Amino acid sequence: MSSQIENQKTTGKRLRAWRKSVPLKLMELSRLIKVSQGSLSDLENDKSLPSATTLSNLSIFTDLNIYWLLNGRGPVIREQVPETDKSAEQTRLYEDFMFMMQDRKLKGVVETVINTYKKGDAKKKAQIQGFLSALS
Repeated sequence: MSSQIENQKTTGKRLRAWRKSVPLKLMELSRLIKVSQGSLSDLENDKSLPSATTLSNLSIFTDLNIYWLLNGRGPVIREQVPETDKSAEQTRLYEDFMFMMQDRKLKGVVETVINTYKKGDAKKKAQIQGFLSALS
């Protein structure tokens, strides 16, 4: 990381410098960490401090070192621990799944697929696996 990013004096300036270095647009980061664009803009302009939820989402969905963000010490990017990566990925998958389940039609289809898989014979399970594999 460049010293321009590392030498920022405030939490908001560090957040903005990191976001631009990644690069992410304000809208993209706000969507990723689940805050409004206005709230993120307020953070970057030092009009407010990040909430515990915002810090948590930054930690889950990015590689930003929260310790650096808050006090300017340490590396900008946190070290990745394999178990942490797996846990964060599982959290993302779960949150994505829960978001998708808000769609009633999709929820019905997913429930049908799950029930068919649970109760189905080997042929039905293979068909479902084959269909899902073809989508990816």
